Amino acid sequence: MPARLRRLLLCLHRWITLALAPLFLVIILSGGLLALEPVVRDLAASPGAEEPIPLAELQRFLAEVDPQQRTRALTLEQGGTAVLELSRAGERWHEAFDLEQRTSLGERAYGGAFFQTVRHLHKDLMLDLAVVVEVASYALILVLIAGPWLAWPRLRHSLTQWHTLIGWLTLPLLLLVSITGVLMALELGTPRLPPVDRDAGRLAVGPVLQQLEATETTHVYRMERFERAAWTVEVDGTAGHRQLIVTAEGITPVDAYPGWVAELHQGTWAGPWSGLINLLAALALLFLFISGVWLWARRWLGGRRRGDADADLLIAYASQTGTAAQLAAETARALRSGGARIEEAALSALEPKALDGYRYTLLIVSTCGDGDMPDTGRTFLAALESSSLNRTRFALLALGDSSYRHFCAAGESLRTSLRRAGAEEVLPMARADGAPEATWQLWLGEVAELVGVQPGQTKPIPADQPLQLTLRRREQLNDPNDPITQEVWGLTLESDTPLTYRPGDLLLVRPGEGEPARPYSIGSTPLDAPHRLELTVAVTSRTDARGKNRPGKASSLLAQRLQLGETIATSLRTHRHMHPPDDPQQPIILIAAGCGIAPFIGFVAERAAQSQRGPVWLIFGNRRRHGDFFHAERLQRWQAQGVLTRLDLAFSRDPEDGGYVQDRIADARAMLVDWMLHRNARIYACGRRSTIGTAVPTALTEALRQCGAPAYRDQAEAVVRGWQSDGRLRLDVID
Repeated sequence: MPARLRRLLLCLHRWITLALAPLFLVIILSGGLLALEPVVRDLAASPGAEEPIPLAELQRFLAEVDPQQRTRALTLEQGGTAVLELSRAGERWHEAFDLEQRTSLGERAYGGAFFQTVRHLHKDLMLDLAVVVEVASYALILVLIAGPWLAWPRLRHSLTQWHTLIGWLTLPLLLLVSITGVLMALELGTPRLPPVDRDAGRLAVGPVLQQLEATETTHVYRMERFERAAWTVEVDGTAGHRQLIVTAEGITPVDAYPGWVAELHQGTWAGPWSGLINLLAALALLFLFISGVWLWARRWLGGRRRGDADADLLIAYASQTGTAAQLAAETARALRSGGARIEEAALSALEPKALDGYRYTLLIVSTCGDGDMPDTGRTFLAALESSSLNRTRFALLALGDSSYRHFCAAGESLRTSLRRAGAEEVLPMARADGAPEATWQLWLGEVAELVGVQPGQTKPIPADQPLQLTLRRREQLNDPNDPITQEVWGLTLESDTPLTYRPGDLLLVRPGEGEPARPYSIGSTPLDAPHRLELTVAVTSRTDARGKNRPGKASSLLAQRLQLGETIATSLRTHRHMHPPDDPQQPIILIAAGCGIAPFIGFVAERAAQSQRGPVWLIFGNRRRHGDFFHAERLQRWQAQGVLTRLDLAFSRDPEDGGYVQDRIADARAMLVDWMLHRNARIYACGRRSTIGTAVPTALTEALRQCGAPAYRDQAEAVVRGWQSDGRLRLDVID
């Protein structure tokens, strides 16, 4: 389908539904209730009489039991029983009578008044607005027709796919009910009736029976008044078995009333219990309406989503410093503008079995360290060992640098594991050496041809920005006299020219010629001082070939060897995944353990520099309050100023502050769930995989189970994974 046509259909499908949502809801609910009316009557009534009542006997019967002529309808039951629908001053009820004794057998609980009100609501909104209902019916048909063109159903357990599947399965029934409603409004497929003047006043049953005498009618099966001034009567007489319409002006024979169109619409075509099929249609429509509005609301409230509702292409990435994530985002944008339906996610947010649900899976994977898989892909890679992916078809772009020994090793490992799991490789693996843009452009062209779209214009991928920075400040943040704390320093570096970056971007430091660059999260904002940036650096250690413990090359350079006033060559890399929200009023929840707090100092500093700012909640954990409460003075000052809305601390080695960040999440789970479900908050978590990477999603899942609405409790794990896919839960973890 052309992308322009698909966008038009999506627009019609979505915005017609939203614009007419209250009207659709009234029509759907009232239609479902009316489908129950014949069922209720059948349950409350006895079997219908096989023989009609003689006209003369009927006249005598009504003259005695209803001298005030309040009868609106008559039906006959076996055992000599007649059931009358009676009305008085707007009140309606059904009452059974013994035909022979002409005595009342009591009222019948048909719910006549209730169903009459519902009928008026369904037909004209109880405001004589039948034309509005008719227009809404046309709109509903358009919505139903547009829906199937937007997505094919696939067997994936999500609300979106249930919405699609139910829509496809019930489409014929939904169109039948909707189209017959329009045909009834247009009086097509229904008996041609004589004109009825509703303003002429109520036509009582007595004059109707008198007119029937003149037509040599001998017996009556049933009769019912409609439109105040007309009756439909089923009779036998000298002219045979007939259906008659009686008005004050005369009698008109008609074909079967109300006709096959009305019977299909009302669900009475196979007897009263066929109405349950129409009830099924109403329930399906109600589900489609509620799920569709909910999916739209979730998308709107959740900000910019990273996946199309009916995606059949998955773009997944494993990125350590943000390059693969940027390429994935730009790939998704280019293919989506060509009409493709895309879901985009980090490998950390996926389970291998999810790949089987897509037509193609496109993978972009960088290599870090000595041929290692990025942190965001390690769990996925390990899970492939026990997976079967016989329905997965994939193409892979590997990023690397041939100056290192293990060129594109992470991509090779992922490719091997996927093929071992049974996945089919549909394009040869592409390997980008160094700057990836040229290779990526060629790979994107091959992918676009494979999926059958013309990609949109691509934006240049931001290149690393070389920087010469001078060290201006270095402050030890841990207590050097506390042996259980890690050596951590706060650094301020200065450029001769103004800097353009966001908190969470990365400063790449190369400790020596030919050495791989190490990324450090930037924890400052150019809104404070455009020439400066700040880092929080932990001195790491490694074991050399002799088994001796050595300090990390890059961390020891920054924390120990680089002198104040000395200049160092670095590079600045954009890391959009860890940028604060573009909307400064969107609430953010920051969760950090140890040096994971590095970027979040910049997050809070950026909010402090903004006049219109939303709430910020920081949950920070480390070993000791008095030994490694990093940036304590600044954080407490921001809290006193109201910039930091809430500060929760966990120091695992202190008895008074004992615990971990996941314990603080549990303590405040009700507020945290409220922020996420009702305030559109975004969560950022930074730290080690062994703590933050596993503990935070688990704690959030448990918080939802404890405090979320029932719908969230039952699907807590899926909701948390959805937050990750949507970018509302962003993890930046290291091993």
